[in-house]
Amino acid sequence: MSTPFASKGFTRTGLPRRPASSARGRRRDDRRGIALIVVIGTIMFLTALVTDISFGARIRFLTATHERDEAKAYWLSVTGVNLYRLVLVANKQMGDNSMLAELGLGDSLWQTIPFINTGLLRMFISSDGDVEDEDLETFEQTGEVSEEVREESVEETTRFGSRNFLDFDGDFMAAVEGEECGININKLATRSADDRPEDTTTGKQLVGLMSGEENDQWLRDRSLERLDLIGNLADWVDADSVVASGKGGYEDDFYNSQPSPYLAKNAAFDTLAELRLVEGWQDEVFDRWGQQLTIYGNGKINITCADDTVMAGMLQAHLTPRPTDSEAAAIIALVRDYMATASFKSGSDFVKYLQDQGFSPDDELASEVGVKTQVFTITSTGTVGDATAQITAVVDFTSSSSGTIRYWRVD
Repeated sequence: MSTPFASKGFTRTGLPRRPASSARGRRRDDRRGIALIVVIGTIMFLTALVTDISFGARIRFLTATHERDEAKAYWLSVTGVNLYRLVLVANKQMGDNSMLAELGLGDSLWQTIPFINTGLLRMFISSDGDVEDEDLETFEQTGEVSEEVREESVEETTRFGSRNFLDFDGDFMAAVEGEECGININKLATRSADDRPEDTTTGKQLVGLMSGEENDQWLRDRSLERLDLIGNLADWVDADSVVASGKGGYEDDFYNSQPSPYLAKNAAFDTLAELRLVEGWQDEVFDRWGQQLTIYGNGKINITCADDTVMAGMLQAHLTPRPTDSEAAAIIALVRDYMATASFKSGSDFVKYLQDQGFSPDDELASEVGVKTQVFTITSTGTVGDATAQITAVVDFTSSSSGTIRYWRVD
């Protein structure tokens, strides 16, 4: 039996009856909401996936591009080394020419070409050696050449083959230094056990190098003794384990006390950077005198390329009476003036010049001075974009006309 409410669209409890079509619409709206969430979620996932793939591809592309540029920069730096080796081969041939040697020109080529770079090659090739003043001024100011010079150099170098010799990305810069222009500290390894390091020829030169009023004050400010520094060099390269300074004890006492202990080498230096391992020769001391030292060559100092500091050390070591700082500077000025118009042909020639000027060199000086360089350090840097590669190569022409690589480092 139906109630009055039922006939009027109300439930038995008195609440209005929900139409069947309204319930179905609600379920349909629910399904649409779920579908929308699924679609949005899918779009977000795909967006993240595509972004990740795109980012990864971009990173791989940039990495590959940088690796490509690094390879180009490396080979550009190799080009700089090889070009300088050609110059040094020609320098060796000039040195072997008796006529040029007699004139004192046997070791002059490398000193007249202190550096080679891309801009220099482009400028000379494009102009056939006749450089315009404007182009030279631009090159001196910026180290680069104009776009016009660059295009001309590319066109000119087609004569070398199907590929343009100077048509490449990037630049290189190469410079050379003569190793015999400094004091060879490996000679300390040959001293007699009875000789104090400072009494050897090399030791005297080191004392001279580190002497002078300015050096005296510099050493006092750091509580350093030059004889101790020289003795530590001798202890590193000599064959025994006894401290050379005469203070007694063992060479390894200092090195064993380090946070990472090591022993004195008791053998010749293999690289100049190894000097930083020697007691007292870290940081400031190395920075002050490291450039005037070498580990290569026959031990003779090439007077034609020795700098003023090395030359002053030689004069302090071998002249009697020992010159003061101002006297040494005056002698060096005389030597520089002479070499501007003439050349020393041998160590004996240099000694005779000093004697003619009224100075008294000792008997050792003639055998300690040379006028020829056989070992060179070439530093070549290649740059392409943000990539840079630097090669440091030591080339020895002592027994080879083409040069033997003694050291090769890539940074």
